[in-house]
Amino acid sequence: MKKALTAALTACTLALGISPAHAQEVELTFSTYLPPAYEYAWKPIENFVQTVEKESQGRIKINVFHSGQLFDGYEELPALSRGDVDIVNMTSTYPSGTVPALNIFTLPFLFDSTAHLKRALDQGLFKLGAEQELRDTHDAVVLGLAPWDPYEFYSRKAPINSAADIKGKVWASTSSMDARALQLLGGSPTGMPSSELYLAFDRGVIDATPRPLLTGIGRNLYEVAKYLSIANFGIDVSVLTINRKKWESLPPDLQEIISKAAHQRDEEQFERVNAFVGQALQRYEQAGVTINRVEPAQLAEMRQQTQAAIDEWSKQVENGPAYLELIEKTRQP
Repeated sequence: MKKALTAALTACTLALGISPAHAQEVELTFSTYLPPAYEYAWKPIENFVQTVEKESQGRIKINVFHSGQLFDGYEELPALSRGDVDIVNMTSTYPSGTVPALNIFTLPFLFDSTAHLKRALDQGLFKLGAEQELRDTHDAVVLGLAPWDPYEFYSRKAPINSAADIKGKVWASTSSMDARALQLLGGSPTGMPSSELYLAFDRGVIDATPRPLLTGIGRNLYEVAKYLSIANFGIDVSVLTINRKKWESLPPDLQEIISKAAHQRDEEQFERVNAFVGQALQRYEQAGVTINRVEPAQLAEMRQQTQAAIDEWSKQVENGPAYLELIEKTRQP
């Protein structure tokens, strides 16, 4: 009876011009700590989901949970590894303690711009070990990488124009890597999530912090930090990943649809970030923030003083020198 029913269903789908493979339906759970208010990161995610569902003709359904509804930034990689969720869009800072190679994006003054980052990624930066480690050790298949806007220096009482301006100040840091760099520059780092920055500035608990422009706008830092120094201190990335077992269970045609949509997500976010930076700087100026660009000579001095952080990272990570060599290779004069 069961065989007869299966045969009848197969005959029905073939009569309708639908192969059994195309009759398959897949439901995926997508978790991100990012809120929709972070538009240049959220919109590409939204378009990725819509593209996958459209191109798969309904064979894939993606249920998205944003704003940390399921897991926060630190929990995303473990949740993906366990299979509690199928897709995450994690910021590399959060799992960098587990995957030290991810600290490449927060090493001090390493990338000149998002364009430099893109050239390095296009030349295979992430394939030097980080991608394979995520897959083999954490069951996380990388679908794509896209940037945040660069980390810049926010300060409360005076601008940061040189290494000397960093010394002696209390800094809210984001990871062990930027904390190490700030220490080498004579600052006093203290780990702090972005949600606490406003009050910390307002109450004088901190003097400064390195953060993307998006964070400053999202957290209204322009009200409490009146100086912004452009230095490209670091450029973090969002890593779009899918659980390995789920990925391997998908037929090749659905994998191709997801891969293409992920690539489009990357390209869109790069474009949105580049457009955002100019708009954000105008908004800061309108809010009365004093903006200055750290001079090349001063940046060179900062790089020199923080080189030890890069050297230490290079010795701890497999293929560390190869990462740095590729970054130098893709740097434009």
